[in-house]
Amino acid sequence: MAKGHSIDLRERVLRTLDEGLSKRAAHHLFHISRSTLDHWLALREQTGSLAPRPMRRTRSCQLEGAVFQEFVRRHAHCTLGEMAVAWHREQGVLLSVMSFSRALRGLGWTRKKRVGVTRSVIATRSVIATRSATKRRERTS
Repeated sequence: MAKGHSIDLRERVLRTLDEGLSKRAAHHLFHISRSTLDHWLALREQTGSLAPRPMRRTRSCQLEGAVFQEFVRRHAHCTLGEMAVAWHREQGVLLSVMSFSRALRGLGWTRKKRVGVTRSVIATRSVIATRSATKRRERTS
């Protein structure tokens, strides 16, 4: 995530606006978007400060702890959708497939579409299939 602008910069920008510089000119001078300028003006008006508001965590993960780890161990063979249905059936909480994806990533699990099949294996299979088809054609000719 990008780091916010410093309080010093915020103060300098708003000071120039207070001195009469237009928002458009400040936008070009400081390379800051107009919506950011509006946000800082509203922030100063509401709180009297230019300090950024504390960031809050938007997602509360209900898929943490030993219960979830045990669940994942038991349902390791399932797709994410099947895990969501099983979790709803067992825990009574309906969660999205993306919630399971994020939680599994947090545990270090990966969900590969073709487990154990790499490009080299696919290429080898392709070469073998081509050779077999060629031999079959030679036998029939």
